[in-house]
Amino acid sequence: MTDFKKTNQLYPAMVISLGILLIAFSGCSLSERDIALAGRTPEDTGIYDLSDLGGSGDLCEPVFIENNGGCWDQQVDAYLDCHHDSLFSRYGGGWTGADATYSIKLSNGQTAWLFGDTFLGTVNPDGSRPGGIPFLNNTIVLTRGASFNTLYGGTEEQPTAFVVPPEPDDWYWPHDPTIHDGKMQLLLAHMGRSGSGGMWDFHLKSVDLAIISLPDFTIESLEVRVVSDEIYWGAAIMEDDEYTYIYGIEDDNLNKFVHVARVAGGDLRLPWEYYNGTDWEDQPTGYTIKDATSNQFSVFKNGGKYYLMTQAIIFGSELYLIESDSPVGPWENRKTLYCTPESGGNIFTYNAFVHPEQSKGDDLFISYNVNSFEFGDVFTDVNNYRPRFVRVQNWK
Repeated sequence: MTDFKKTNQLYPAMVISLGILLIAFSGCSLSERDIALAGRTPEDTGIYDLSDLGGSGDLCEPVFIENNGGCWDQQVDAYLDCHHDSLFSRYGGGWTGADATYSIKLSNGQTAWLFGDTFLGTVNPDGSRPGGIPFLNNTIVLTRGASFNTLYGGTEEQPTAFVVPPEPDDWYWPHDPTIHDGKMQLLLAHMGRSGSGGMWDFHLKSVDLAIISLPDFTIESLEVRVVSDEIYWGAAIMEDDEYTYIYGIEDDNLNKFVHVARVAGGDLRLPWEYYNGTDWEDQPTGYTIKDATSNQFSVFKNGGKYYLMTQAIIFGSELYLIESDSPVGPWENRKTLYCTPESGGNIFTYNAFVHPEQSKGDDLFISYNVNSFEFGDVFTDVNNYRPRFVRVQNWK
């Protein structure tokens, strides 16, 4: 049996709480163990040492999902991504649940995951979450194979979010990251209280930009990039040949509208241009290229075409894809890729993303978030507040 290992490493201005639990089953192969399927029965999957296994380095193989009721397009094949579903089914050693779930591939082979509201600490054996555990508004998780490292600020005894605004009562939610000149550039929604009370008591104050050095994840600078209380710039970012496109969402309660800006090259600190429907201007134009998208979505390029993947509003279960010959639309040929089985009652799903850097061959790797309108549900069952991961094939 592999020796149990736990490592903690302190970096300047942050803590990396390494929940690397290297465990092997005695007399049992990985393929024989139970895996988390559609019901997601709470289970301590741990993190397993795959260094001697070879192959893909996955904890377990994808599992085909039946399209019962024909919710998504018949030609699309969907699979539970068992590896990531198991990797993020964690019971201790840092991250135990969060939303957002942006990701980006690093040059050293790691994947950085950008999370919003995050629970740290431990999970009870029955799958419930204890009270009094740390709850942070943003964290970063680093994965490679079976390794899993949680990055946050403060100390292990008194953790804080990875990036903290100067105002003590405000917070940051992360947006889609990009890498320029070997450094991560991360747009952040600077949030404050609206005074409405309840789970929707927040409003946007500005969109700020953090420059983060790699691979040590030191925050080199933090600045206000766009003063706006209307548009969440960076909800999606797409790097193209000559430009980086920054997509912003305008939230009008029962509808969402997509705006787009671009910057030459990939440095988000340079001046942005804003699309006006026919051309680009140096000031925001108010022009929108799409409505009826979720607050966070994906735009990516594949085979010379541009694709926008979003979740149906408001908190719909359908994940659908539309395409264009241009990064600004028009968008057409809608296809439904998947329907989230968790949706129903108090439980809702939201903000599905395509992760091109995690896609293999012709598949699309997709994450989405699970939450509840009843806050107590995220403590009753840890799986009520964790991302889910699927792969879809035959999606074109």
